[in-house]
Amino acid sequence: MGLFGIFSGKPPEAHEQRGDEFMNIRAFGDALMEYEKALDKIDKRFPEKAHLKGRINDKHLNARNGLAKKHLENAEIMVKAREFADAGDLYQLALELAADSGLKRDIEKSMSLLSGGAPAAPVQPGGHAGNTVAHGDEDWEEDWDEDEAYEEELFSVLLSALPEELKDAYSSYGDAFVSGYVALNEGDFEAAAAYLEDAMEENSGSTLIPLELATALIHLEAYDEAVDLLETYVAQNPEQPRAYQLLCEIYWEKKEYDRAGRLLSNVPKSIADSKAILILQGENRIQNKEYDAAEAVFNDYEAIHGKDEIVTRALAKTYELSGRTQAAKALYADIINKCLSCATRPDPFLKRRYAELCYQDGETSKNLLDIYLGLAREDPDNRAVYFSRVSSIFFKKKEFGEAERYDALAKQSEP
Repeated sequence: MGLFGIFSGKPPEAHEQRGDEFMNIRAFGDALMEYEKALDKIDKRFPEKAHLKGRINDKHLNARNGLAKKHLENAEIMVKAREFADAGDLYQLALELAADSGLKRDIEKSMSLLSGGAPAAPVQPGGHAGNTVAHGDEDWEEDWDEDEAYEEELFSVLLSALPEELKDAYSSYGDAFVSGYVALNEGDFEAAAAYLEDAMEENSGSTLIPLELATALIHLEAYDEAVDLLETYVAQNPEQPRAYQLLCEIYWEKKEYDRAGRLLSNVPKSIADSKAILILQGENRIQNKEYDAAEAVFNDYEAIHGKDEIVTRALAKTYELSGRTQAAKALYADIINKCLSCATRPDPFLKRRYAELCYQDGETSKNLLDIYLGLAREDPDNRAVYFSRVSSIFFKKKEFGEAERYDALAKQSEP
């Protein structure tokens, strides 16, 4: 299949969970690709899991809207900097991504103001503004030029989100890298891998191209090729945290936790206490069910870098897996309350974990009922589970009429 041998890989739920993790840190582009992979897996390999598509589609739309908002924010920054051409590209990209009608209106209004009220050029099925393809050599050449211009524009937009040192490096790698990087970000992983291999051959010396090629290979689930590439890269570039992250993801996928541990124990002292490496250390301990050691790593992280939500969630997961449910509940509650205080909607996954721990403790509070009923709206694919929990809570409270009503709703909601 394609350029590389592909293994059976993760089930759709694993890609969905990975997408959720990316959403929590506002990495909307990465989340979008994970949800797309989950949906593709259901269509091609797991048709019996078609009932998951509704929930994952909703998350896919949320990721699209999140990425569109991010592009909109960046476009407004470009307008203030009087970089109007770049702002226009970002507005167009945001409009193509936006799934919410209100957000689309906001983007169109901003585009109209930027162009002095002139309507934007129509977007063609190829994904960019321009003329339609016609027959004949001249029209073919014109379309080729438009595709090349679109690729350059999109590459420029993608670079605008990167740190300055990456912008300078990536803009110097040539046309093959541009094509590969754009293909990677559009989810065409086979084309990305082919272009990025060409870019590596064209660029001698130390570059960041192997990391992008490895990312494409991981998305293709061509793990052996990616490991060979990354191990060589780490030997030559031992202070690049992203290379360790990519290697660990492969080792975890293959359940080679000791191998990941050896890798992380040999990082240079200059990055051993960095945020990225400490998080990888803790996650590897969790993966290998070394929960006390994972807790120690995350506590070290907070002592060095302070608290943040990613590590708080990791600690909560560690506590839950090790049976310290009260400590896990307290951390989940803390994250949820912080979200509410900032007027943002808490992640349904967090709410579900918190609710399940409360339910296991025998809690029957109105707050727990409200959480389950809210989850029934936010996560309709699991509505039967939530209504069943509500029914059970009412039964414990000896409110048998409500218990029977929600038991009936649970049965009606079963797939």
